[in-house]
Parts: sequence; C-alpha cells; structure tokens
Amino acid sequence: MTAPTRDDYDHDVKDRGDSVASPTTIEGARIEETIYNAELKAAIESTKLDPWSRRAISLYFICMVGFLNAVSSGFDGSLMGGINAMDQYLDFFHYETVGASTGIVFLIYVAGNCAGAFFAGPASERFGRRAGMFIGGFIILTGSAIITAAQNRAMFLGGRFTLGFGIAISTTAAPTWVTEIAPANWRGRLGALYNSCFFVGAIPATGLMVGTQKMNSTWAWRLPLLLQVAPPIIVMLCILFCPESPRWLVSRGRIDEARAVMVKYHSTDGKTNPLIELQLHEFQEMIEVRKMEPVWDYSRLVNTSNARWRLLALTLMCINGQLAGNGLITYFLPTVLSNAGVQDTHTQLLYNFANNILSAFGAFSGAMMTDRIGRRRRLYFGAFSLAVLLSIVAALSSKFGEKDNTNVNGANATITFIFLFGIVYSFTYTPLQALYCAEVMNQQMRAKGMGVHILISNCAGFINTFANSVGLKAWGYKYYFVFVVWNCCASVLWFLFCVETRGRTLEELDEVFNEPWPAMASARKRKVAIKTEGDRAIVKVIDEESSA
Repeated sequence: MTAPTRDDYDHDVKDRGDSVASPTTIEGARIEETIYNAELKAAIESTKLDPWSRRAISLYFICMVGFLNAVSSGFDGSLMGGINAMDQYLDFFHYETVGASTGIVFLIYVAGNCAGAFFAGPASERFGRRAGMFIGGFIILTGSAIITAAQNRAMFLGGRFTLGFGIAISTTAAPTWVTEIAPANWRGRLGALYNSCFFVGAIPATGLMVGTQKMNSTWAWRLPLLLQVAPPIIVMLCILFCPESPRWLVSRGRIDEARAVMVKYHSTDGKTNPLIELQLHEFQEMIEVRKMEPVWDYSRLVNTSNARWRLLALTLMCINGQLAGNGLITYFLPTVLSNAGVQDTHTQLLYNFANNILSAFGAFSGAMMTDRIGRRRRLYFGAFSLAVLLSIVAALSSKFGEKDNTNVNGANATITFIFLFGIVYSFTYTPLQALYCAEVMNQQMRAKGMGVHILISNCAGFINTFANSVGLKAWGYKYYFVFVVWNCCASVLWFLFCVETRGRTLEELDEVFNEPWPAMASARKRKVAIKTEGDRAIVKVIDEESSA
C-alpha cells in the first residue's frame, strides 16, 4: 500500500464529502447500518490494523502504564473498606466501624482529592500527560508511606489527605493520556479498560486482608497499606520511556512528533495510513496552537453552548456514577453484610474478596463490549437495573438481616443480590467513568475538564463516605432507598441528556455538541454503502434515521 501524502488526503476528503451528499448507492457495494460518519468509516475500512502485531502489543503495554494509576485508586477503595472491619485497626486508633469519626477518615481522602483536582488539570495541560502521571505517582508514594507508618490519628489522616491529593492528579492525567493515544477505532476498549483496572488493585488488596486479619499486631492493616507503594513506583519508572499524547503534541505545534508517535503505534507496517491522516487532519483543524493561558482560567468549560453541553455530560457521569449506591458496597460492604446477617469479621472479608472478583468480571466484560453496545443505552438501562437490584437487597435485608435470623437461605439470597448489584454496577459504570468524561471534553477543555471530573465526583462522593457512615448507623438497610430513588432519576437523565460518543473521533464529536439537542442527534444511525477498490474503501451515506 502506497502511503498517502497530505495533498492526497485532502483530495480524498473532498471526494468523500461529495459521496456523502449523493443519495445513490454504489454498484456492488455492501449495505450497513452504522453510527460512524462516512469519512471515519472509509478510513477504518481502508486501514486494517492488526491487533496482534508487534506495534499493537507495544501500544497495549504502554497503555498498561496508564492503567496502573487506576490500580492505585482500586487499592484505597477496597483497603479502607476491609481495614475498617479489623479490630487491630479499630483498637489502635480507637475508631468504630461506622459513625462520624470513621466518616472523617474516609472524608479526608475526599478532601485531598478535591484539593488535588485544582492542580491536576493545569499540571497535565502545562507540562504534558506523562508529567501529570509522574507528579501524581510521587505524591501517592509519599502518602502511602505516611499512612503505613502512622502512629496516631493525625499522622494517619495527613497521609490519607496526601494520598487523595496525588490520586487526583494521576487519575486526571492517565485516562486523558490513554484516551488520546489510542487509535480512534480502539479507543472505547482501551479507554474502558483503564477504569476497570480499579479491580487489579482491589482484588489483591482484599485477598491479602483475608490473611493478615489473623495477625495479632498492627501489621494486620499496615501490610496491606504498604502494597500501595508498588503501582506509583512502576508508573514513575516506566512513564519516562512512554510517548506523549499526539493531541497534546499537536496543541504545542509539534506536529512531526505527533505523526511519528501515531505511525509507530497506529499502524501495522510503520507507515502512515488513512486513519492516521484523518486524525491528524482533524487535530490540526480543531486544535489551535496554544498560548500559555492563565492556570486558573476555566472559562472554556462554560463559554459556549457546545462547552456547556459537554460539561453537563461530564457532570452526569460524575454524579450518577457516585450516587448509584456503589459506595455502600465499596466502602461499607462489611456493614452491608452485617445488615444481611453476616456478623463474623473473617467471613465479611472473604465476601469482600469474592465481591471484588465478581465485580472485576462485570467491569472487564463491560470494557470489552464498549465498542459494540456504546454508552447511551448501557447507562439508562443500567441505572434502572441498579434501582431494581438495590430495592431487592433492601427488602431481603429487612427480612433476613437481623442478628437472630436463622434462615440461612434468606441470608444467602441477600448476599447474592448484593453481589449481582456489584456486577451490574461494574458493567454499567466502571468502564465508562473515566473514558466518557475524557471523550466528551475537546482538546482545549480535556485536562482541566478531567480535573473538574475529579472535583465533582468527590463532592458527590461525600455521600459515599461521611454521609453513608452516618446514614447506615442511623437507618440501616432503609438508607438504601435513597439510592434506589436516585437510580430511577438517573435512568431518566441518561435518556434525555446522554450523548453517544461511540463511532466518532474525539474531534468529530464537536459537530454533535453543536446540535440543538446533542443527546438525540448522537443517537442517529446512518445506512451506508461500502465498496472496496484495491486498498481504498468508498463509503456513501444512503439514508439517515433517528434511534434512541
């Protein structure tokens, strides 16, 4: 295949534009219904990327460095839920499993996240995505060391704040980098795998606690906390050898470097191809060479209707993803299990471990389906399903969750639906929480937008930490109905306002967000005729229809 020049590509774009306007089909062409626009569909058809080529496998390993930032987040989410059930930890710091003092332990991490969010966007925008991950990794390493060595409450809380601060920076830069470095037609799967790797941290953390819980010393909780130093060390070492985001390079006028990165990782033969040329063409159209704007200038997020719709889509993911009831399972599973009738600490930790394995199955299954089922339908159907499952958990807990309950089958049914809730939540939200937020932001907004994503998520996450602790203590299983109601509301909000991002490059989404009602515009499908001539595909749109 002869590599196309820029002039050839511009001529092809014009030809494809003429084709799109034509209502006639192409003789001998196959007919497909697709959400892809004609240019992207033609580029994908003309570019056969081998997912098992040496270059593709190199890209996977590079993305894994980004995934490790989600592993750090997974460690904390699962560690504190399990450690909070350990007598060794509770006795050392004089805490209770629920209540205001325990809520503060979780809340201080959220406060660190919120503080870090203000620095996260500017850091990865000014210095690059790799630098953001390195800075975040260093701060996580520092926080992990402090909490592992903590001798009193103040030291432990200080370490929790530092840890949250660092994770905010790393989890802003990492999903942005993964989303931007992935080829357009692989972006869904690779981006969704990022947040699914939360469980790569959660599973060993909960598994280790099953063993350390039997230790008669503070190492019962210190040893699991010590594991948190591993991911940031690996990230800090490996990121030095990874490429920078091509979009960030173009935004700094370094177009030749961006092309070199894409040729190396977005091709099978080390040569340019139609998909690379399409993306570079769109980068240069959409990305202005940036002046060094003020660090605290967030006006780009709200100064146009396009930007406000993007911010609404991001906000929906942050709030709905946090208020789905997942915090009950992530941070307070031992308490939820107590409400279901499981009182033994060791058994609670075993169930916590099993829940993470099952949730990981849901998350990775969802990630692999991301490019097939899209985002919109998954979200509004998924939110309604979570409302139903959590209602069942509450009903069963009310009947079989008492301490003197002797109905083993009833208690097991409650636990089964708790696990089902975790699987469905992980399938619905976990793969999309970082990916969708990065997708709906354009290049000028993405770094700071992802910082705002961390901030809004943690403001909503306040309910998952402090408020959940108080609510569970005061109302027990009845508190679950707060999240049942919210999931019903979320299902409606997703249907009305969720913009489908599948099937478009990040730059092409600008056209969708310029529509009067982007959510409905994004659901339109096109019927196209595709004909391959040699190494080139010709695509014509023959019909467009609306689909919810």
